[in-house]
Amino acid sequence: MHRLSLDGSWILEGLPYGEGVEKKAYRPDYTPSDPLEALVPGEVHLDLLRAGRIPEPLFGENAKLCQWVEEKEWWYRRKFSVPGEWLTLHAELVFEGIDTDCDVYLNGEHLAHHENMFVPLVIDVSGKLQSENLLVVRVDSGVMRIQNKPFVPYPAGSPEQDYRRVWARKAQFTFAWDWAPRLVNVGIWRSVSLRFFEGFALRDVFVRGSISCDRKSATVTLSGAVENFSKNFACEPKLRLRALLFEEEGRKLVVSKDESFRAYPGLTNFTLTLEVSPPRLWWPNGFGEPHLYRVLLLLLDEEGRELDRFEKAWGLREVALRQEPLSSDEGESFILTVNGEPIFCKGADWVPADSLIPRVTREKYQRLIEEAQKAHFNMFRVWGGGIYEDPFFYEHCARCGIMVWQDFMFACAYYPKSPEFLQEVEREIQAVVKQLRNETAIVLWCGNNELQWLHERNKEITGKKDLEFPDYDIYHILMPRLLKDLDPTRPFWPSSPYGGSDPNSENEGDRHFWDVSILIEDLKERVNYENYARDRGKFISEFGVLAPPVLESLREFIPEEELFLDSPSWQFHNNVFERENIRGMLREFVKDPERLSFPEYLRFAQLLQGEALKFALEHWRRRKFLTAGALFWMYSDCWGAIGWTVIDYYLRKKPSYYFVRRAFQPVDLSLRRGEYAVELFVVNDTPEALVLAVEYGLSFFDGREITSGNLSCHIPPNSSRKVGVVPCGVATARPSEVFFWARLLDGDRVLDWERCFFVRFKDLKLEKARVDWDVVFEKGETFIELVSPVFAWFVNVELPSSFTPEDNYFDLFPGKVRRLKITGEGELKKQDVEISWNNA
Repeated sequence: MHRLSLDGSWILEGLPYGEGVEKKAYRPDYTPSDPLEALVPGEVHLDLLRAGRIPEPLFGENAKLCQWVEEKEWWYRRKFSVPGEWLTLHAELVFEGIDTDCDVYLNGEHLAHHENMFVPLVIDVSGKLQSENLLVVRVDSGVMRIQNKPFVPYPAGSPEQDYRRVWARKAQFTFAWDWAPRLVNVGIWRSVSLRFFEGFALRDVFVRGSISCDRKSATVTLSGAVENFSKNFACEPKLRLRALLFEEEGRKLVVSKDESFRAYPGLTNFTLTLEVSPPRLWWPNGFGEPHLYRVLLLLLDEEGRELDRFEKAWGLREVALRQEPLSSDEGESFILTVNGEPIFCKGADWVPADSLIPRVTREKYQRLIEEAQKAHFNMFRVWGGGIYEDPFFYEHCARCGIMVWQDFMFACAYYPKSPEFLQEVEREIQAVVKQLRNETAIVLWCGNNELQWLHERNKEITGKKDLEFPDYDIYHILMPRLLKDLDPTRPFWPSSPYGGSDPNSENEGDRHFWDVSILIEDLKERVNYENYARDRGKFISEFGVLAPPVLESLREFIPEEELFLDSPSWQFHNNVFERENIRGMLREFVKDPERLSFPEYLRFAQLLQGEALKFALEHWRRRKFLTAGALFWMYSDCWGAIGWTVIDYYLRKKPSYYFVRRAFQPVDLSLRRGEYAVELFVVNDTPEALVLAVEYGLSFFDGREITSGNLSCHIPPNSSRKVGVVPCGVATARPSEVFFWARLLDGDRVLDWERCFFVRFKDLKLEKARVDWDVVFEKGETFIELVSPVFAWFVNVELPSSFTPEDNYFDLFPGKVRRLKITGEGELKKQDVEISWNNA
């Protein structure tokens, strides 16, 4: 197979919707009147931005100024040459993704019409190519086609929604969401190429693994089809398939196999098996090695000449969904298993990393995924209002041991039930599953985001118990039928959340816990993150807390003259569900927000987001495996926002990132405060039993010790255990002046530091702290050592951008030295370090 890339520079022209065909813009002799350069893969807003014709859409309120782009049609043109020896071969023109409605013309001839951003467009152009060619593609956003389409009202939806979006098979969030602006993308958003085949092609290769019960051997099965493009049934040549399995690092061959067969005209199915002994299995982050093999399948002719190939980084693992009865008041489990081992899923919901989707680079994917790995994530849920992500995303998740819960792209609306729409959906599911089923990271297919739950809420709001659910069959009939055939290796779940008669039940299935932040009407209760402790959901796949990003990031998207609370740009980038949440939380936990400076408002809002997420995550981890997963909403932003995330659009970490990282440690100590005692828990996510020690005490903030003690504990593999209960009734006499502390130790190594207070932050009587620190070099590594004679709250270590601390935004216990490892290039000097803390 030969490949000719058509990526790179194209000519682009915008025309009023519907005028291009009248002007014959598809003809080779047409001359664009106002052309500009377009990059493919790309997007029209990005091309206009490069040409200086629009301002940066994500700055200030500029997105409002760019909405005209979605109403035009855009004509792409590119000339290309084809080597003469390829003109007689079978040729396919492949668009990996066009957003959204398009018509394709080759040398003036109309070849295809297409209306789905998620499905590649493959056109047989055999016999249509010349030595010199002109390819023209008319693209529009789909907005004009759907503007007069009917839609079913959705009472439980949020106010910014444009529900006509359901008719367009494209990224739904681009029509605006609570965390995203309306910025409807348009363009050739993925690669374009010509593929030339010498008579034969591999089709729909599927790699599956089966592991023996003792894990000492495994079978790798490769199936698919070979297409013979000949129409001559006398032409049944003998071909050969060669399957090879390599260790990905070093390319060491593990096993190989050849099989010969007759390739009849049309499709000839095949199945090959490879036996691997002993196998190296793929495990999630924190439980074992996320080992990947390199699978190579070659299609060869009788002389051994290569005709086509399939190559994939692939991990050997088996996944299942375990649903079994629990105790009478707990319901039914919802546990994902990998290679037979139950895994507590830790992570967040993933949305596209840019509102202008093609702007996301491999480097950005890599940075975000690796920061998640460092924060001990083992799962992303790819949310159903975004996109099926780039193959690099899934492969890098697999390398980092991060599983993917994959939603299909349906979210928060009733979708049409017309035969034409259902036919397009079936085509999409088939294409997407075939494209993604070899991705090791994907462990579960999910039908949609929140449709079943919001349908039940719509019935309550309207009072109509028989309210129609028009697209029910898509998730309960169509998808299960297709997946049974196309990918029986993974569990399918109809929606998120979903579970029985109550789709958002605490007793079965997965759960979106939005009482905090959204659903509770009373502001005081809505912002009280201690309400997380009452939840007993079996798998929490959404919950979240809002906070602004750091000041440096705010300056990237808010004009300097508007850098204050509630300015027009602040409000434009604020979340629809904020509804005074941040002010309310500050008032309840810290201080009346009107008495805070702008930097203090940011700092304390960020602190509270971190505290809330950590409180919730540790609550659900203590319940392991009554609760078997905790994914917060959401990981990173698509633009600069006052929002849900722990890493912002500019890849700067909010303080909450570090709180989450500590809460997700594979071996984690957590405290649960009661009225007269503190309970101590240790969670062990590793496959090894651990014998550890806990030091604990009750102290005044000035360092005076009231009581202290220690205990040893045995923590079985992959478990949560309560390891102690410490009476703290003495704290009730002076609750605002004391705190409980604990440290988890493995020998001399401190694994975790924890503390709890007996009053809310606003009532603490903290001593004024002094923090001393120094930079220490030891065995080629750099450390910062910090100590304070009194309790120091929310200590922030600011370093030059080339250095990164292993932890940040932590507390210092009186007299206890905290040592932080520092990574980076060059030599860190003490004068380059800035330390701040709340009680300075």
